Amino acid sequence: MRRNITILFALLAMTFAFGQGKYGKYLSSKKLAMTYKSVKDGDKDDFYQQYYWLVKAEQLKTYPHLKDIKPKVLYEFVKKVNPQNPSKKLDARGKELRATAELSLNQYFKNKNLDNNSVLMYNLETYVDPSKGQYYTKVDAEKIKELVPKELYAFNSNNRNTGEDKTYYLWINKEKDDFNIVDIIPEEKENKAFYARVKQYLPSYKFSKYVPSVKKGTKTDRTDADYYYIMPFEQNTDNIEYKTKDFKTFELSQYRKAGDEWKGVEKPRK
Repeated sequence: MRRNITILFALLAMTFAFGQGKYGKYLSSKKLAMTYKSVKDGDKDDFYQQYYWLVKAEQLKTYPHLKDIKPKVLYEFVKKVNPQNPSKKLDARGKELRATAELSLNQYFKNKNLDNNSVLMYNLETYVDPSKGQYYTKVDAEKIKELVPKELYAFNSNNRNTGEDKTYYLWINKEKDDFNIVDIIPEEKENKAFYARVKQYLPSYKFSKYVPSVKKGTKTDRTDADYYYIMPFEQNTDNIEYKTKDFKTFELSQYRKAGDEWKGVEKPRK
């Protein structure tokens, strides 16, 4: 019995490691494309979705300022921003658009005409998101900001349907060789003490909607080295600086009233 349980957990671990869907083990669009002829009709949703994720991640990887991010991390980021839209969730119009897109995609895959093909990409986006409403499909790589080298990035996205902009913060935890989409602005319900401290010094303070500046703590100070210090975008008003180790729990470190100097609320940093 114990042996069976051990095997079960091993299989589960492998499943999560490879990712979601039948084709999650493929982390190269070219290798995935080579399996096209063996794809069954019932597996096409997973096949085209995986191909979309991989191509989008590989496009981001071509930008010099993103070269140090591991391909797997970019892939997982794309999956987070663009979750799968299974055919069973589509309305009649969505299914019709997907079927039309598939006819075009079939030709490109059969002929292996996959490089720098804008028509293929248009049909691929239509297939995975026929409504053009679920995805924040446009991520401008030129606007991706490296806030802390090799550790923290700001990804800006835009919903082409609604015009809504959204910023995702990607934190690469080097110690655990892992990554997370994190919040830069503390979540109020989880950080009541933090918000109470801010109101104590700056009762009318409001967080800026713009990307903040972030820097690491002092490397030579073991008690400070693991912290990330965050300062919201300057708008010629009251401002604060706060710190965190895990982007879950935050502490106020200093504040400044408009026109005044910075004042620490703990041991001043050098």
